[in-house]
Amino acid sequence: MHKSRRSFLRAAGALGIAGTAGCSGLVGGSGGGGGSITIGSKRFAEQEILGHMSIAALEENTDLTVNDETGLGGTSQNVNALKNDEIDSYWTYTGTLWHQILGEEEIIADPQQIYEQAEAGAEEQWGLTLTEPSEANATWTIIARPDWANEHGIEAISDFASFVNEGNTDITFVSYTEYAEREDGLPALLDDYDIEQSAWDAVDLKKVGYGGLNYQILNDEQAVATSGWQTQPQIFEYDLRILDDDRNHFSNYDIVPIISQEQLDANPAIEETFDEIAPTVTTQKMQEMNLKVSVEDREPANVAREHLSSEGLI
Repeated sequence: MHKSRRSFLRAAGALGIAGTAGCSGLVGGSGGGGGSITIGSKRFAEQEILGHMSIAALEENTDLTVNDETGLGGTSQNVNALKNDEIDSYWTYTGTLWHQILGEEEIIADPQQIYEQAEAGAEEQWGLTLTEPSEANATWTIIARPDWANEHGIEAISDFASFVNEGNTDITFVSYTEYAEREDGLPALLDDYDIEQSAWDAVDLKKVGYGGLNYQILNDEQAVATSGWQTQPQIFEYDLRILDDDRNHFSNYDIVPIISQEQLDANPAIEETFDEIAPTVTTQKMQEMNLKVSVEDREPANVAREHLSSEGLI
C-alpha cells in the first residue's frame, strides 16, 4: 500500500484522526458536520464509474450532501474546476498528475516515488492532495495477441523489440494515431527499446483513433500487438496479453482520488471513505466494470453501486 506524507502523519496521530476504518463497512459521519462535497470526473466510462463510487459511498456512509458533477470533461476541465472550487474531488492518475498537470518530463516507473512526488507538487502549488491509491494500474504498455506471443516467446517489450530487430517485420502493429505521432509516444518507445528504425519502417503500422478499434483488429487476428493502457476493458474481454515494460519506459499510472486538503481537514470522513474504496478497485475489476459500461451499455452509477455492494461498502 502506498502511503503519502499526510497519511504517515495521520497514522502518528498528527491530525488527531482515529484509524477506525475497515471493520464493517465505511466509517460514517466523523467530522462531516453536515457539509457538502462535489464530485467530478472525466467524460468516459472508467472515470464516471469511479466518480459514482465516490458519490454512492459518501451518500450512504457520511452525513455530507454530495453533488454530482461527473462527466465534467477532460483533465484540464477537472483540474481547473478543482482550482476554482467548482468541484472538490475526482479520480486522477499519478502519471497524468505528474506529466500532464504538473508538467514534469522525468519518467518515474516506481509507483511509490511518482505518487509521493506528484502529491507533493499538487500540495505545494494548489493545496490539493491524494488519498490512498487504488490497486488499479492504468499505465500505458504494449498489448499482444496471446497466441502470437506464445508462439514466439514474447512476454516483455524487449522480447518484441528483439523479434523486430531480427528481421521479423511481416507483422501489423496497431497504434492510436496520437500516440504514434507524438515525440513522447511511439518514437520514444522505439528509441528506449533500441528498435532499429530501418526494421520498424518495414512493419505495417496501422493508425486508428480511440474507441476500441485497435483491440477489435487484434481479436480479428489482423495485427499482433497494439499500444494501450492496462485498464482498458477489451484486454479482459479478448484475454489479451500485457507485455512487461522491462526497461521502465512508461511512468506509473495508479488511479487515485485527488481532493483539496481544506476539504479533508474539514471532513475526515471523506478520507476514511475513499481509503475503504481504494483497495477494492483492482486492474481486473476495473476492466470488468469498464466492459459493462462500454460494451454492455450499463449505467456507470449502477455498475459503481454493484461494486460497492459486492465489497460490503454500502
